[in-house]
Amino acid sequence: MGAAEKPVLYERMKSAIEKSMMPVVIETLRLLPDSVVLGTSLLAMISLCKSYGVLVLTMVELMFSQRIIASIFGSIRPLGAGPDALHEVCQPGFAFPNSMRISLLESIGVPSSFPSPVIFFLTGVLTYMIGSVKEFGREINSLGGDLQIRTVVGVVLSSFLAFIVFGFRLRYGCETFGTLFISLIIGVVAGILIVQQNKALFGREGLNILNLPMILTASESGKPMYVCAPSGM
Repeated sequence: MGAAEKPVLYERMKSAIEKSMMPVVIETLRLLPDSVVLGTSLLAMISLCKSYGVLVLTMVELMFSQRIIASIFGSIRPLGAGPDALHEVCQPGFAFPNSMRISLLESIGVPSSFPSPVIFFLTGVLTYMIGSVKEFGREINSLGGDLQIRTVVGVVLSSFLAFIVFGFRLRYGCETFGTLFISLIIGVVAGILIVQQNKALFGREGLNILNLPMILTASESGKPMYVCAPSGM
């Protein structure tokens, strides 16, 4: 194969990947926030798990929080819009051929450039889940290193997902870099605060998204701890 044929082959492979894979990737990222809400809600209904139900409530609270923050900063909201903010790839939710669109993210929340509904919601949810897992560090350590390694991997992959969505919305001009970065920071803060809120309201079991067996100390359980003593005592 000559040197002239290699660039041609590369361009053909690149074009084939862009035509076959990129539309799927773009549509997946566009639908990601709403699909996360619907998927978690379905899992909560099927499993009847308290922690998953609390996670769904957390998602709803994040969307309401985004609406409140957007209304407070409504006067400066246009400053955060990217050059292609109205492009279809920037619009979350389920689109129909008649140009209608349904999105929980922008029904409970509100379409806004600041804070970015997608980045604020996803970083808030990911931070909440990471914070919930860290609340069970004692249980994870007692169950062995394998679970601890998987927890670290989960944190890394969650951060990687947030980075991908951040880059996607910046690449397609949905919001400016400053808007995305500040939305990310606000989402992280919101996720941390909601962890503490839910811990106070629902207890540690409300944060147990891994469904781990909980370990309680004698003081936490409110019961005395008995230790076997030699028979001579």
